[in-house]
Amino acid sequence: MSRVLARLCAVAVTACLLFTTWSAATPKEAAALDPTVGYLMAHFTGESSTNQQIYLAHSTDGLRWTDLNNGGLVLRSTVGTRGVRDPALVRSPAGDRYWIIATDLCIGCGQDWSTAINNGSRNLVVWESIDLVNWSAPWLLNVAGPIPDGRNAWAPEAIWNPATGDYVLYWATNVPLNGAAKHRIYYSRTADFRSITTPQVYLSRPGSQEIIDTQIVEVPTGVGAYRYVRASRDDQITIEGSNSLLGTWTTLGNLSGIGLTGAQVEGPMWMKFNSRNEWVLYLDQYATGRGYLPVLTTNPSSPSAFRLPASGSYAMGGTKKRHGSILNLTAAEQTRVLARWPATA
Repeated sequence: MSRVLARLCAVAVTACLLFTTWSAATPKEAAALDPTVGYLMAHFTGESSTNQQIYLAHSTDGLRWTDLNNGGLVLRSTVGTRGVRDPALVRSPAGDRYWIIATDLCIGCGQDWSTAINNGSRNLVVWESIDLVNWSAPWLLNVAGPIPDGRNAWAPEAIWNPATGDYVLYWATNVPLNGAAKHRIYYSRTADFRSITTPQVYLSRPGSQEIIDTQIVEVPTGVGAYRYVRASRDDQITIEGSNSLLGTWTTLGNLSGIGLTGAQVEGPMWMKFNSRNEWVLYLDQYATGRGYLPVLTTNPSSPSAFRLPASGSYAMGGTKKRHGSILNLTAAEQTRVLARWPATA
């Protein structure tokens, strides 16, 4: 009898462990988060091996930023090319898990732009956390390897899709397809950023026009005509809308009316203000090397509603902010982050 009981106990323990592992890796239902009070930006700062890592900045108003960790990097990649660019911050629907996903790329670290474009890393770099301050070791997620002749994987983003109960993970890959070798946006679905569905083309421009940077924001009911709006850098900063992440997208216009085109800015980065229905679309002024510029709007789906900021109304901090993403912080999250990486005075 004791031998039978021991075997039954072992089976029960194994089942519990399997359930625990499965539940930790499976997104929970969306929860009502506590009110958000601050903002956290993840970004990289430049072209050296040190600059191409994960940096953080904090803001209380969404327009004036201070560097965390005295302006030093907070996470360093130890995998792949050992450099990262274009980080995206992702929070689970229940608010109990976070990921950073980033381009596995280190220009000037034994790799030039031609190699990165035509024979670069097919992987993304991923970190995971349960508290936003203690992060796992990074791992590589092969997203472009399954794409026939996929040559790299750049500028990843992810957004929760309630229609499918998982994330839409999307990025740019250079692929010779239909007579044109160029970057297109591909997507996969994932629940844990460790395994993905077969990549599919998500966004492509006609002819030889490339598209590398795109980011989607979810818009509340009553603001504009679309639930989702994406801003993409092609030859313009193109604005599109849709009511389904994996459905049809409608071109709404661009930002050339305020003097911003794809020849001047890239790396679109959305942020909603905590206290009101107003948004910032940050754009990286890569042509002049000045980093991010905020563009304001009360309706992301209306290009004519975007406006440039008043002079002196924003400050980006001591480090240059390059292509990244912003997470709206609850009070508890903000307290943890600032305790771990104090803001630069």
